[in-house]
Amino acid sequence: MGKLKIKSFLEKIKKKFEFLVDFKNLFYLGIRAKLALFTGTLIAFTVMILSAIDVHQQTEILTRSYEKEAAISRHYISGLVLELENISSSLIRVESFREKVKRQSQALRKYRTKVVTQETKEISLFGFKTKLFGVLGKERKSSIKDTYYSVYLSKADIDELEKNTKFLLKDPSGLAITDAMFSKLKNMAHQVAVLEADLNEQKQKWDELRSQGKASEKEKQNLESGMDNLKKGIEKARNHLDHSVLELALPKQHRKIDELGLNMSQYRIQTFPVISHQIKENLNPSFDTKIFKPDVPINSNIFMQDIDVNLKASIAKILSLDFSQDTNQNSYTIGKMELQTLYSPIFRNQSSTERADRLKGELPDFAKHYLQQDANIAMKIRDLVPSLRKRIQELKGKKPPMPPFKDKTFNDLYVRYSKLIDEREAGFEAFRNRYSEDKKDFAEAAQKLKTGKQKHPVKTEVFFPIQSETDILIDALGALRNAGLEDLIVLRFSQNSGNYSDYLKYPSEQNLSKQRWKAIREWIYSGKSETPTPQLKKLISHGILANSRGEAEEILWNLDSKPLFSESVEGVSSAILSANLSGISRTIVDRTEGLEIIQKNKNSTIATALLICVAALVIAILISGFVVQKIKRIILHAKEVGQGNLEVRFERGGKDEFGTLTVALNSMVTGLKEREKIKNILGTMIDPVVVREAMVDLAALKRGSEKRVTAFFSDVANFSNISEKLTSVELASLLNEYLSAMTLILKKHEGVLDKYIGDAIVGIFNAPVEVDKHCLKAARASVEMIETLEKLRQEWKGKKAYILEAQEMQIRIGLNTGLAKVGFMGTDSISAYTMMGDTVNLAARLEAAGKDYGVNILVSEHVQREIKDEFFTRLLDVVRVKGKNEPVLLYELIGRQDNVPERVEASVLEFSKGFEAYLNREWSLAQELLESSQITRGSKDKAAVLLIDRCEEYKLNPPERTWDGVYTRTHK
Repeated sequence: MGKLKIKSFLEKIKKKFEFLVDFKNLFYLGIRAKLALFTGTLIAFTVMILSAIDVHQQTEILTRSYEKEAAISRHYISGLVLELENISSSLIRVESFREKVKRQSQALRKYRTKVVTQETKEISLFGFKTKLFGVLGKERKSSIKDTYYSVYLSKADIDELEKNTKFLLKDPSGLAITDAMFSKLKNMAHQVAVLEADLNEQKQKWDELRSQGKASEKEKQNLESGMDNLKKGIEKARNHLDHSVLELALPKQHRKIDELGLNMSQYRIQTFPVISHQIKENLNPSFDTKIFKPDVPINSNIFMQDIDVNLKASIAKILSLDFSQDTNQNSYTIGKMELQTLYSPIFRNQSSTERADRLKGELPDFAKHYLQQDANIAMKIRDLVPSLRKRIQELKGKKPPMPPFKDKTFNDLYVRYSKLIDEREAGFEAFRNRYSEDKKDFAEAAQKLKTGKQKHPVKTEVFFPIQSETDILIDALGALRNAGLEDLIVLRFSQNSGNYSDYLKYPSEQNLSKQRWKAIREWIYSGKSETPTPQLKKLISHGILANSRGEAEEILWNLDSKPLFSESVEGVSSAILSANLSGISRTIVDRTEGLEIIQKNKNSTIATALLICVAALVIAILISGFVVQKIKRIILHAKEVGQGNLEVRFERGGKDEFGTLTVALNSMVTGLKEREKIKNILGTMIDPVVVREAMVDLAALKRGSEKRVTAFFSDVANFSNISEKLTSVELASLLNEYLSAMTLILKKHEGVLDKYIGDAIVGIFNAPVEVDKHCLKAARASVEMIETLEKLRQEWKGKKAYILEAQEMQIRIGLNTGLAKVGFMGTDSISAYTMMGDTVNLAARLEAAGKDYGVNILVSEHVQREIKDEFFTRLLDVVRVKGKNEPVLLYELIGRQDNVPERVEASVLEFSKGFEAYLNREWSLAQELLESSQITRGSKDKAAVLLIDRCEEYKLNPPERTWDGVYTRTHK
């Protein structure tokens, strides 16, 4: 029973996997079935692949289209949010400044001074004051006066900001808001300002307690609880203010959105405020375009819970200054809706933001070098700042407090500070002059406009339109700190002021910016006033300075003492981006309709492709019937040839590939007949010259002889690395192309191919037939091979053939002339015509030594004597090669005498002098001359480097006195 169960089980398995047997039989079908099967499979796979690619491409195009459209809406909404945020912030700042001035003025009272004076007493007589000629005596009077440190922002500056903020506010009808409404908004802003001021005081108290380490747990808890309550109060009050400002702007913005044609039915844009760069537990948008069209599906709150899953992570990513988009992670399928979310930062202060953001990208090498120089100066400034800060504290503590500009130590420190800034500016100007593209174009255009030369030219700073990407990056490197300083201490009346694009486009704007930046620094450096000077206020017409000189000074130190960009510490670019980050926008895109169209197109494509597939199968079966008949007849005749019948004639086909095949097969049969006659010779011979000589006197060649020959060895450098990276087909193609070209040159100069050893070529000159001036012809062949290889490389690069290493392929050639044994060598059944002896061995050693000296053609002194009148050579070394006791002079064959650049000739002359000093044991002089030869040559010379290293070794370990300049090579 057990055996029957097993048998039954095996039969079930066999039936279940029977289709695998049928599938295996497909490989034994005839060509007709295979062709049909192949065609159907190919078309099916092609349809699948093309369909997948098409869907992917359409989805990508759709995504880019949506992103492009969303960017337009997002750009407008971001500008709107910034403008509303600017109005709210300006209102808050007006009240904050009032509160700040009030609290700061109280804090600064300690720097006021009491002035005591003696004045003559006065009395009032009949309504007139009189001193009675001093008869009444004198009295002492005291008064409290402000000093340098007790003055803060003026009321006029605050009133100016308030006036400009009120001007930006309009009621729903577009008219200026009433005083009552403005007072209401001011009261809301005042509430936020007071809460923020209280929070800052609590934070300072918290920092003091934490630094002292004396606070109890209860005190800490009370402070933390108080700060949390203040934060909630600030958020609540700020939301109330933002909502009130938005209500005023909403009707006007609704009309503008309709006029611009922004699609609020397909896009929903939400903005989230950034508060202290922290992520709150409950994130609520400060602005939502849902208010414009609340009834469309995209503005429904049904799917918001699913979308909010990645909200915190996306906001945290932007807060870390990573602005990349993860399209897959932020795509959602909710019911029948296909949604995608796009997160992007909202920045204020366009001028410094765009410069800082440009430094976040991949920087070119020339910029990295400048950044290193800049970081070195920033480090020196960082070391100087503590001394400045300490000195200012000392001046504040004096009785009465001394203004900084009256203190020599303070002024001396700022002289050092400004010198470092001047050094940085000078370095930047040199950097810009070297790499700027726009400045060079501007200078060339200006030069053409000159009609005559000025006798006394005036050196002025040049301003020009900044257009190229290189120059925009250069400007960002040079202007980021100054632009950031201005943006951080200046409160603009509108976000549209100080347009960065105008700065790039108009030189006049660049000049004004430079003047402002210079005036701000001079105000801080001078230490003459805590409030801005009238000249500085005049230059900053688009806003007011929102900080005292001391506060601006701390910001300046912070920017100047940091590197522009650093991966290890916070750089200026990261600090400015963080400071300018106002909020984060989330764009929700409804892609449902677009993806439905893509799916319909996909189904239509598949249906059409299937019809084409069926038609192609039918056509393939019909055509293959004609093809199969022709192939069968060819197979029949081929079998007869394989059985030894060389009288077979293949019937002539048409003008297609079968006709070409039959012609080739008939030629093959004819060739086989001819080869049959000489197959014994061709089985042992390669070169046609050898074949011809063998047919004349085969016995003489077998006996061999000793002849004076020129041995030729060539090899491709690092060919093993090339061959490993190529496929077998590519490797065969490369070798055939290279060996064919080199062999033709060898034959052209009457050389005889001895053998191929992989990529290596062995050649003989002057055997088996006599060749006049064989040594000279071998040299000519070598030089022509180098030139031909260069042409091949250029051709390969043009065609983008093979790999980069193959396109840069180099060869080494070794030549030696002398007596060698030549003839057929091997067994009686298998032999080959070749050469052997010391002459041949040395040629092989020379070819191998070329790698150590970095040369293409290395020849012996015997060859050099023969070719010196026609070719330019260089003595490289005197060595004792492995296997020989006699020293050998090594020469590099550089080229024909009339084709060597003067620079190379001069370099060879210096090399020769260096080599002579080397032989005379003058190691330092030899090193100097060899280094100079490389400089003259304009490139690294491996032979010179080899001798320099050898001199260095001999300095440490001098050779014996009997040393004759010969270097013994320990390897082949």
